[in-house]
Amino acid sequence: MNDSVYKPKLLLLLCIATLSTAEQNIATTKQSPIQLNSVVGRIMGGYEANIAQFPYQVSIQQEGAHRCGGAIYSTTIIVSAAHCFELWDMPELFAVRAGSSEHERGGVLSLVRRIFVHPQFNPTNGVSDDIAVLALTHPLSFSVNIQPIPLASSADMTVASHTVFFVSGWGAVTDGSRLRSPRLLFVTLQQFEQRSCETTYANIVHVTEGMLCAGTVRGGRDSCQGDSGGPLVGYSRGQFVLVGVVSFGIGCGRPGIPGIYTRITAYKDWIELVAKQI
Repeated sequence: MNDSVYKPKLLLLLCIATLSTAEQNIATTKQSPIQLNSVVGRIMGGYEANIAQFPYQVSIQQEGAHRCGGAIYSTTIIVSAAHCFELWDMPELFAVRAGSSEHERGGVLSLVRRIFVHPQFNPTNGVSDDIAVLALTHPLSFSVNIQPIPLASSADMTVASHTVFFVSGWGAVTDGSRLRSPRLLFVTLQQFEQRSCETTYANIVHVTEGMLCAGTVRGGRDSCQGDSGGPLVGYSRGQFVLVGVVSFGIGCGRPGIPGIYTRITAYKDWIELVAKQI
């Protein structure tokens, strides 16, 4: 097996077949919620996973504790959410654990050299342009448990939006909990129709084209506090691609209320530009 091109396709494809039905481009009409809670970590209604199934997943640690999730873009570049880094100008406080199913131990712990927050991100609301890029001090060595994931293109999204999405992380497992899961969890979600999502959040925040909405009509499955910055992935043209980054939501897993993810296609050019400048 060539580790550098390893892809955990079979197991995840089986998950698609057994854990989800094709609730594609869901359109729902819900009364607008009253309160927006920023998501700083969580997988609710999830299944335990092995890091070999999600080898692009990393835990971003702040001063030794799990803070957010992230996705491996290259040996030295991690993609995450901007709201995870209020202290973006102090990269020495952060490290990235890759290659482990547990955020507290195992795998490889790499120090962060630089943090790039999108220039239009506004920390006062932490909603729009919620994307960040981390540069590691030393490159990761790819293996079965440590792999990059490509950024979704517009063509990929045309295909992936009609498939099941996967979101993974070590966040809270119940709405409102501060406890983080010690082991990696994942759930399957479907993309919500954009206009429906805009209606749901109408009195809370303006849902832009840079945001992607995903969840389930019945609720019970969602990313949650502690999953922020983590990867939302879809399947397109024979490979898994990064389609979104966990950003925010109202509670966790509430019926008809999707989570909001930063849409990768809207920031693909910026991510690639930053990665080249490091």
